[in-house]
Amino acid sequence: MKKLIFLVIAGLLFSLLVSNLAFAEMAEIKVGKGTLKVGGILQAGFTYYVEDETGFDSFTLNRARFLFWGVIVPDKVKYFVQLEHNKGVGVLDYKAQFFYVPQTEITFGRFLPNFTLYMPYSTAKLEMINYPMTTSKYAVWRQVGIQTTTTTDHVDFNLGLFNGGDIPNNTSDNNDAKDILLRADVKSSLDGIISKKILHLKLECRFGGYAWIGSAKPPTSFFDTTTHYVANPDEKTFKSNRFGGFAKVDYAKDELKLRFRGEFLAAQDEFLTGPSVDEKDTRNSQAYFAHVGVQPIKQVEFLVRYEAWDPDTDVDDNDISAITGGVNYYLEETNSMFYLNYIHKMEEGNEIDNDLIQGQVQITF
Repeated sequence: MKKLIFLVIAGLLFSLLVSNLAFAEMAEIKVGKGTLKVGGILQAGFTYYVEDETGFDSFTLNRARFLFWGVIVPDKVKYFVQLEHNKGVGVLDYKAQFFYVPQTEITFGRFLPNFTLYMPYSTAKLEMINYPMTTSKYAVWRQVGIQTTTTTDHVDFNLGLFNGGDIPNNTSDNNDAKDILLRADVKSSLDGIISKKILHLKLECRFGGYAWIGSAKPPTSFFDTTTHYVANPDEKTFKSNRFGGFAKVDYAKDELKLRFRGEFLAAQDEFLTGPSVDEKDTRNSQAYFAHVGVQPIKQVEFLVRYEAWDPDTDVDDNDISAITGGVNYYLEETNSMFYLNYIHKMEEGNEIDNDLIQGQVQITF
C-alpha cells in the first residue's frame, strides 16, 4: 500500500511539472541607477522512507528564493542579492563586485566562498538533490568577508579572508582571528570536428586544489564527568583546517553528454581534552565522492554517486557511505525539471535500514 501511495504521488508531481511548464526570459527592469534583473529558484518535493520505522513520508518545500543582480558601473561595479522565503524572509547573499584590477573580480559582502567543488554552486545547478558529503559535512556556507577571483586562459586563482567557518552562515565573528581561503583551478577545453563526417565533440576539464586555514574559538566547556569553565586569557584559537582537491570532466558528442565529478577532502580540528585551553588534541577526518552522469538525449540524464565520510581516521568501523542513483528529466534544461533520487546508506558496524527515495520539482527563472 505504501509503495502504491508513493507511485501515485510521484505521478502527480510529474504531471504537475509537465502541465505547468513556466519558463520566463530574464527581463531588465528600469531602476534609479544602473540595471536590475530578477530571478528565482523554486524547489518542492517528496521524501519517501523505504523502511516504515525510519521516518515520516513527507512533502517538502526545499527552497523559495528570489535573486536580484545588476550593474552600477559598466564593466566595473556589479551587485548580487539572494533572498530566502522558506521559513521566513532572510538575506542569504549580498555581494558587491568590483572589476578594477585586470582579469580579477574583488567581492565584498556575505556569500558562498569558492570552497569545495559544489559549495559555491547555485542550488539550481546541482545534478542531484543533496550535496555530496565533501560539502555537506565540511561546508562553511555563507561567510562575511572578501574574496578575489583571478581568471586566466588556463588557471583560475582564489584568495579569501572571512569571519570564520566555526560559525557557518555568519553575519559577525566571535574572535579576532580570520579564516583564509586559497584555491587554484587548472582548466582546458577542446571544441572541434573529427573526421570528414564533421562529427562535433566538446571536452572540458577542470582540476582544482584548495585550502581553508581556519581559527576557531575554543569551547567554553568540555565534558568528562563534570562541566569545567575554560579560561582563555590570551584569546587562543583552535585550528580548523581543510585541504582538498577535485576533478570535473564534461564530454559532449552530438546529443550524448557524459559528466564526471570527483573530490577528496581532509580535515584537521583541534578540540579540548581538559579544563585548560592548553589541553587539546587533534582529530583528523576525511570525505570523498565519485559521480558519473550520462545524458543520452536532451531530456533525460542518468546519474550515480558513491560517497564516504570518516569522522575520525584514528577510529575503526565508523565510516558512513552512500550510493545514490538518480534520474533527471529536463523539460527546459534546469529551468523546468524533475529529480528522482534513490539513496542507499551504509554504516560500518551496525547496519541501519534507512534508505530513502526523494523527488523534487524545480522551476527557475
